[in-house]
Amino acid sequence: MIVNCPQCRKPMSSKAPLCPNCGFERGEVSEEQLEELGRRRLRDRIYRLKMGSYAAISLLLAGAGWYFYQASQLELRPTVGPLCLVAVGAVAYVVVRALLFKSKRELKKT
Repeated sequence: MIVNCPQCRKPMSSKAPLCPNCGFERGEVSEEQLEELGRRRLRDRIYRLKMGSYAAISLLLAGAGWYFYQASQLELRPTVGPLCLVAVGAVAYVVVRALLFKSKRELKKT
């Protein structure tokens, strides 16, 4: 029978003692341990998404700072670069926050 590995979620044989993809030792794993592993995986994903949202905010602020720096120079007209950086940062932030909301909701269900 084919089951998903508790660690990497890739298919593996239910009779195999080790996952061929990640090396997770299946052995005697209780349902409670599998649930805890799933919660831990969700917490790790939430942590990575939070770090991604901080990176997106940093992009947004860097683009805004770059734009205002160029705008303060009287002889320079602001270029498109800072505006693109602000747009990428804003879109990335919204996407990451939506994924973070979804992950937190999933964690509450478990």
